[in-house]
Amino acid sequence: MRALCSAIILISAIGCSSSTGGTGSLRMPCEDRYNTVYSAARSAVIRLGGRVVHASEAGGSILGQLEVDVLGFQVELSITLSRLPDHQVRTQEPITVMIRATEPGESESDPDRVEELSRLEEQYLALVRERAACGDPF
Repeated sequence: MRALCSAIILISAIGCSSSTGGTGSLRMPCEDRYNTVYSAARSAVIRLGGRVVHASEAGGSILGQLEVDVLGFQVELSITLSRLPDHQVRTQEPITVMIRATEPGESESDPDRVEELSRLEEQYLALVRERAACGDPF
């Protein structure tokens, strides 16, 4: 069952991963594993070299920061996890992870930085996908 779940996640992640206009998202069907995906989402911020400024598992939100030395400019990561409110125990639960990487204080970044932010979002989603394959996130 775990192998089937992992295969479904991989196919779903590849098909649903996007990063257009500075927002990336990933939809993962997991069996009763919201806390696993949340832990993976939180640890992915740290694995990118950032720090978690605020996190609310119940609210499905994470706010992270990457300092200037990581990309050459400061970055804020706004991460949201969502799931169906009427989830039935022991069923596949579609969990969506959304990330938006922004440069604080900048209303419009130059095209090179927008590209860097999009790559960062994709890196982040790859880390979440890697760790939250409906198994142990660590």
